[in-house]
Amino acid sequence: MKTDESLSATVEEYLETIYNMSMEGELVIGARLAEKMLVSAPTVTEMLKRLVRDGYITMDSKRHITLTETGYQAAEAVLRRHRLTERFLVDMLGMQWHQVHEEACRLEHFISGAVEARVIASLNNPTTCPHGNPIPGSVPNARSYLKDHHAVRLSSLPVGAQATILCISEVVEDEEALILYLHEKGLTPQIQVSVVTQSNSDDPAESVKLAVDGREIAISNAVAHKIWVTREK
Repeated sequence: MKTDESLSATVEEYLETIYNMSMEGELVIGARLAEKMLVSAPTVTEMLKRLVRDGYITMDSKRHITLTETGYQAAEAVLRRHRLTERFLVDMLGMQWHQVHEEACRLEHFISGAVEARVIASLNNPTTCPHGNPIPGSVPNARSYLKDHHAVRLSSLPVGAQATILCISEVVEDEEALILYLHEKGLTPQIQVSVVTQSNSDDPAESVKLAVDGREIAISNAVAHKIWVTREK
């Protein structure tokens, strides 16, 4: 997988965010990017112009953003480094899954191909990060990972449904806080859950009750929306 090693960390972060939003079926527009990146709309506009100019994205008449194949490859290269770093920090250094996202964000821009190869060999070519998301290049098609696993958002399941957590969304304003919250609730990838009560509206503050390992826990509808699961029944 080839990418331009001269890309700045900021450009890589934009491509990474656009990629994740696209994979999760989110509408990719400047306003949503500004929310996710925690920057102003004019800042996003200038970056999007640069990404169009350099051939990483295209924008249609409604300003919807789509990665080009070059953009996909560049995004997958940085996501690969990020998720491999998270895996390394957990599996080799013993850090907890909720502690590694920000560390990986700092390290992902500086990992060379040689180091990446050693990490892969040391970890026996892992296919997912600790949060359940696919490592590009280590799964058949990371771009269709959710579709291939028939994954749905936990917030969409009816009462009585049983499911297994597949992965945690990366399209959030504060991913570290979300992961810490889920860690405290015991909602980690591969955990089985049953829906006890479900929100009856789109209100993000409404609660969803789940049965997990013989106990009931409540999370907000907004949090349930960020958990991807594979339904069992």
